Amino acid sequence: MPELRDITVLIVDDDPVVTAALHAQVNRVLGFRVVGIAHTGHAALAAAGRFAPRLVLLDLHLPDMPGLEVAHRLRRPDQPPADVIVISGRKESATVRAAIQRGALNYLVKPTRAGTLEQALLRYAATVKQLESEARFTDQQEIDNLFRSLHLDVGTRPKSISASTEQAVLDALSEVEDASADELAAKVGVSRATARRYLEHLAERGLVEGRPKYGTTGRPQHRYRIR
Repeated sequence: MPELRDITVLIVDDDPVVTAALHAQVNRVLGFRVVGIAHTGHAALAAAGRFAPRLVLLDLHLPDMPGLEVAHRLRRPDQPPADVIVISGRKESATVRAAIQRGALNYLVKPTRAGTLEQALLRYAATVKQLESEARFTDQQEIDNLFRSLHLDVGTRPKSISASTEQAVLDALSEVEDASADELAAKVGVSRATARRYLEHLAERGLVEGRPKYGTTGRPQHRYRIR
């Protein structure tokens, strides 16, 4: 079984109700763990230095400094490297552009539904795993797919694909090195055809990859794993 490492998360928002809700939502997503909560910009920078989170969920409205200034300071050499996803009620194009310029990987608009945050985190996790692999990108298309999977809109999910079953498939795959559609169907409790449909959908999104495994006789077996 491959070693699973939680992606550590720091939540930064001045509203305790919001941070409590985000805390619960993040901890429900497999592979993520909240290590700190901050309600001000200075507290966020101190927590980032103390906990070295891999990901910061950052509000832009903070009582002591703009969230964009926090994002800027998080990129300083004296701070541990951290990725940033902005969660804000601001929708001005100038603000979104400034967030991108300061290194934000994604921008979620408040109020953020649990499903929207969950999908953003899963896409981020898949991207992190791919970037941490020893593999070298073979062509431009693979790099394009990486960026596409990071920002793929959750609304593009086909009606035949449910979020709960999609999560169950990802959870089952994360527990093993790889699996066939038959094996995954048995673990999740769905038909082989359903498992195959979800695997193909997740492969198109760049979250899983499938490879043929050749035996001594017969046709090769297609096996899937988390990217």
